[in-house]
Amino acid sequence: MSSSLLFAIGMFLVCGLTSGRSISEPNNSLLSSGGDSNKLIAQDWVKITAAPAARVTHVPGATVELECEVSGSPPPTIHWIRGSSPLNLLNEMEANVVSEASPNALVRVRSRLVLEHAAPTERTYTCVGRSGSKTAFATTTVVSAPHHGRQKHNITSDIISTLLNPSGGAQKPRIVLFYTVLLELMGSDVVLPCNTIGRPRPDIYWLDVNDNLISGQEPRYRVLPTGELIITNLKWSDMGGFTCVARNALAKDTITTFVYPILSEE
Repeated sequence: MSSSLLFAIGMFLVCGLTSGRSISEPNNSLLSSGGDSNKLIAQDWVKITAAPAARVTHVPGATVELECEVSGSPPPTIHWIRGSSPLNLLNEMEANVVSEASPNALVRVRSRLVLEHAAPTERTYTCVGRSGSKTAFATTTVVSAPHHGRQKHNITSDIISTLLNPSGGAQKPRIVLFYTVLLELMGSDVVLPCNTIGRPRPDIYWLDVNDNLISGQEPRYRVLPTGELIITNLKWSDMGGFTCVARNALAKDTITTFVYPILSEE
């Protein structure tokens, strides 16, 4: 195995594999057991590397955000389950879709579940990461704080306040699905997701490893209408952080994906 691959795998794992449970745990080998030089690691490998807190307390009606990071290869998908039912809200469906690409890449993908006006009742939410036949999951319980003598929550006044709010239910942009790290073979085509929520819908743009705006002048870089960045024919010069920025009239949100190209050994 090349020293560059050893370094890359070490960098990928150095942050530690922490909370979460896995089903069908893989073996310890990160190398493809089939002798295929186009595979970075054993396929169908997944692990929760950063789980949401096991218990979250909030003020009734406040916005709650849960964050979950999953590592694996091929790139894992992340889904959220409330209780025993998948969340089927439109923005959640959009937020968890990643275009088919980089089937052999090793990535760390992060998902943020934003709960606006969280319910006063206790609820459980489970982050589920899937990669091929492997599944990992982590569950958190969201509960409201005791009232401690506060005035009883008045739903009618909340509705009136919302209607009179000049922002009209506007929501600051939030990037809710993205890669934190991607390792892929040089010469491959990769897709970096940057899925967002926000009202009005955020505008999305990307900066390259030198913090230059990606505007189409570099033919190997292309930003899709969905906000994903496509990098074709991955080169060593692409190593570094690509930054996604989501902006609307209220604010902006940014994330960075570190891309590490790997030299294929024939």
